[in-house]
Amino acid sequence: MPPTFEKNYCPYCGEGLSSKNLEGKDRDFCEACDRVIWRNASPVAAVIVRKGDEVLFVKRGIEPGKGLWSLPAGFLEHRESPSEAAVRELEEETGLKVSEEDLNFVDALNMERFPGQRLVATVYSVDFVEASGDVSAGDDADEAEFWSIDELRGSGEKMRENFVSAIRKVL
Repeated sequence: MPPTFEKNYCPYCGEGLSSKNLEGKDRDFCEACDRVIWRNASPVAAVIVRKGDEVLFVKRGIEPGKGLWSLPAGFLEHRESPSEAAVRELEEETGLKVSEEDLNFVDALNMERFPGQRLVATVYSVDFVEASGDVSAGDDADEAEFWSIDELRGSGEKMRENFVSAIRKVL
C-alpha cells in the first residue's frame, strides 16, 4: 500500500487539525495557531528524449515505483529552475547531457504521486541528436532504453502513466 501524505497535525505546533471553509474550499486549519496548513504540490521536471517514434524511458531502481518505466524526472532543488532540474535529472538518470537552450516546453502536469501528495511536473522535450554522451542507467535507475509507448505496453513491463499525455503531444 502506498504511503499517505495526508496531514492530521500542525507542523508548527503539533496540535490536531480541523477543517475550515475559506475562499469557498475546505482547508486544513490549525485552531491553536489560527492558520491554514497549505498542502501545495511539489515541483518536478521531466524530459522526453525523442528518437523517431521512440522515447527514452528509465526503469526505476528505488521506491517509489521501483520496477516501473518512467521518464527521466525528479524534484527541483532549492533555487533551481525547472529547465536546470530537467538537464540535471536527465544526466543523473541516463548519462545524457543536453543544453537548456535545446529543451522545448511540452506541458505542466498536476498529478498525484501518493494520496495527499501532488506534484506539478514541468515537462520538456529534446531530440536525441541534441544530446551528448552514451545512454546508461544511473542514479536511481536500473535501466535506460528507448521504447515506443505501444512496444513498452506490449512488452509485459509496467510503466507510469502520468506522462503519457505529454509524450503523445511530442510524438
